[in-house]
Amino acid sequence: MKKQLLHVFSIFLVSSVAFAQQGDGGSPRTFAMKSHGKTIEKRTFAMPNTQELMAEDAITEAQKSGPWRFGFNNMVNLNMNNSGTWTSLQNGGKIWQLELTCENALTVNLTLDNVVIPEGNELYVYNPQKDFILGKFTSNHLYKGELGTELVPGNTAIVEYYVAPQNADVDAQLNINTVTHGYRTAKEFQEKAFGSSGNCNMNANCSDADPWDLQRRSAIMLVSGSNGFCSAAMINNTQNDGKPYVLTANHCYSNPTNWIFRFNWQISPEDMNQSNCTQNPGGNPTFVSLSGGVLRARRTPSDFCLVEITGGLVDGTVPNSYYTYFAGWDNTDAIPTSATCFHHPSGDIKKAAFDDEPLVSGNGMFSSEDDSQWEVEWDRNTTTEGGSSGSPLFDQNGRIIGQLWGGGASCSQLSAPDYYGKISYSWNPSGSNSTNQLKFWLDPNNDGATVLDGYNPTASLNEKQLADFNLFPNPSNGLFEIELPQEYMFDTDVIVLDLTGRVLYSTSFTSKSFQLNLTNLSVGNYIVKLVNDNKVITKNISIQR
Repeated sequence: MKKQLLHVFSIFLVSSVAFAQQGDGGSPRTFAMKSHGKTIEKRTFAMPNTQELMAEDAITEAQKSGPWRFGFNNMVNLNMNNSGTWTSLQNGGKIWQLELTCENALTVNLTLDNVVIPEGNELYVYNPQKDFILGKFTSNHLYKGELGTELVPGNTAIVEYYVAPQNADVDAQLNINTVTHGYRTAKEFQEKAFGSSGNCNMNANCSDADPWDLQRRSAIMLVSGSNGFCSAAMINNTQNDGKPYVLTANHCYSNPTNWIFRFNWQISPEDMNQSNCTQNPGGNPTFVSLSGGVLRARRTPSDFCLVEITGGLVDGTVPNSYYTYFAGWDNTDAIPTSATCFHHPSGDIKKAAFDDEPLVSGNGMFSSEDDSQWEVEWDRNTTTEGGSSGSPLFDQNGRIIGQLWGGGASCSQLSAPDYYGKISYSWNPSGSNSTNQLKFWLDPNNDGATVLDGYNPTASLNEKQLADFNLFPNPSNGLFEIELPQEYMFDTDVIVLDLTGRVLYSTSFTSKSFQLNLTNLSVGNYIVKLVNDNKVITKNISIQR
C-alpha cells in the first residue's frame, strides 16, 4: 500500500511543478485569450538596503532567536478600487489584474486581506513567464478573508481575479497589504533558498533517517510574517482525527491567518546520493503548500506555539495527497536515550540531525523555569541552523518531546548545544488555560494521556476502525474490558508497557471482547498497545485503588 501511495504522490508532484503548488490547480482565464487588448497596471517597489538587513539577520541567526528572514515587507494598500486593470469578457464576466515588481528581487510573495471569492470566481498569482502558477484560490483557501501566497520566483508577480458572469453584481474584492521583496534565496529558478544551508547538513532522505520515515513526513516548513522561514511539525491529538495542528516555536509567532505551510520540501529518494548525504540534488525538489491558520495556544517560558491550519483543507484535514503524518508525543519528561530532528535550515530543503546519546535537561535560553529545555549536542556531523527554529525533536520512540528554541549549533560549531522547549513544560503548566497549554488541544477529551503515538491518515480504513476500540472502565482497579469492532473477531495482540517503554504484560485473543487483568500492577499510568495485522494502536490507562 505504501508503494502505491508514493507512486500516486510522485505523479501529483510532477504535475504540480508549475501548477497547484498552492491552491486547487488550473490556469488563469487570460492564458486562453490571445489578447484582451489592454496593458495592465504595474506597480514597482525600490530595492531595500539589503546590506543593512543582512547585518540584522546575522544577529538573529546566531542564536536562532527568530524566523530566518528572507524578505523585506513593503506595506501597501492595493485593492480593486485604487489599482489594477479591469477587462470585460464576452461571456458577461470580467477580470481584474495587477502586476507587482520588486527591483532586483529574487522572489516575490504577497499577503492579502479583505478577500471575498464567491462561488464561481477564481484568484491566481503567477509570474510573467506564466510557468509558475499559484491557484486556483477559492473561499476554501481563506481564513477571515486573509491569504498568504507562496514565493513566486523572480522579481514580478501578477495577480488575476476572475469574476464569473453570474457574480457580476455580487461583491468581489481583495486588498494586497504586503508585497515581500525576497533578497535571500538561491538565484536558480524556482529554488526558494535551495542549497543555502551549511554544507554539513544531512538530507532528510539519507538512509540514516529511514527508520524515521513517518516522523520525517510530519516535519514541514512555514512562512511567518510574510518574510521569515521557520520549521514545524504536524502533531496528533488523542482523537486521532487528523485535526491539522502545527507545533512550532513561540519566537516564530506572527499573525497565522496568512502563514504558508509547505509540505514535502525535500530531496526525493530517487535523487538521493546515499554515498554523500550532504549533497543536494542538481534540480529543485517540488512541494505543496496550504495557507492560513488560527492560533490555538502559545507560551514564552517553554517557547511553544500551536496553530491549526484553516485553508485548503479536505474534510477538515490536510489533503491525503500531501502524504503527511501527524506525529505522536510524550509529555512525561522521561529522559530520552537518543533524539532525532527534521528541520529546514536557512529555508533549505528538509534535513535531519541526530543525537545518539541520552539527553539532559537545561536552560540555555534563559527561561523563567529551570530545566524547561532539552539540551542537545548533535552527532554524525549533523546540526541545525537559523530557519530550524520550531523543528520537532523526537525521542527514541519517534514521539515529539520538544521544539527548537535556539542554540549555537551550526556547521562551523558542531559541538555547540541546541535547546528545545519541552513538551512536558508546555503541556499543562500551573495556572495555565487553553491559550497557553497543549493539553486542552491535544487531549480534548481529558483522557489524561501522557504518551501518544502518531496518526497516519494514509492508513487503511481498517486501521481507522481499529482505532475506535473501546477500553473501559478507565481508570479502574486493574480490570479493563477491551471491545473491538465486529470485523476484528480474529487474532489480536495486547501489550502493556510502563511509561519508560518497558513491556510488563503481553497476550493474544481472538474475540470481539477481552478482559485485561492487570490487578497485579501498582497504582499508576500505563500504555496499552493493540497489534493487529501489522497495525498498532495505543491507549493510555490509569490504575487507581
